[in-house]
Formats: sequence, C-alpha cells, structure tokens
Amino acid sequence: MFVSRVTARVARATARTFSTIPVTSVASVLKLNVRDEPTAVKMDAAMKGMTEKMKASPGMISATRHVCKSEWAYELSFVWDTKENFGAWKESALREEVHQAYLDGLEECGIKEDDVYGGARVSDVWV
Repeated sequence: MFVSRVTARVARATARTFSTIPVTSVASVLKLNVRDEPTAVKMDAAMKGMTEKMKASPGMISATRHVCKSEWAYELSFVWDTKENFGAWKESALREEVHQAYLDGLEECGIKEDDVYGGARVSDVWV
C-alpha cells in the first residue's frame, strides 16, 4: 500500500513538472561526431537528400544543422508543427524510407548508428 501511494505521488509530481511547458512544435534531434571536414561534407550531402524526402511529411516545418569545427560535433534538428504531426511521422512509411537513407548516409561516412544520439524535444522559436 505504501509503495503504491509513493508511486502515485511521484507520478503526480512528475506530471506537474512537465505541465508548465506546452508542447507545440516537436523536434527530432540527432547528435554525432563526424571526425573531420571531408566526413562532414559527406554527411551534409546525405542529410540534405534525406531532408528533401522529409518535406513530404505533413507539418514538417524546418531542418537545421549545427557543426562544431573544433570538435566535429554534428547536430541535426527536424521540426514538426504539432505533436500529432510528429507522431504521424514516426508511424509513417515515409519515415521508414527516410530512415534507410539515414542509415546509408551513416554507412557512407563510416559512422555506426550506435554512435548517434537521437531523441525528441519540445521546440519553440522565440525570435
């Protein structure tokens, strides 16, 4: 009984913690290391091709890439206008096609998928 009360209390507190940040736009983010300039150029070509395909996804509003040229950190963000459109993307046949292009790009660059961080984020543009 005690455990269930504590679990319920923690669940309520956790829900409240996240409830003040509204989920409007949702970003799918990827973070990896590209080692050097030639690999970054190859990755850019692969990701630009992938992004062209992603434009067909309803609600996809932007794609950005950030590169740190001293560490060769490579970060991508793909943004959907609503959590519903992002959810539909995750379940779509187009996502499967794009994921294969992503895997092909990683392979061409000599990067293992296990070395890539991927996640979803609430996304807002303030300026």
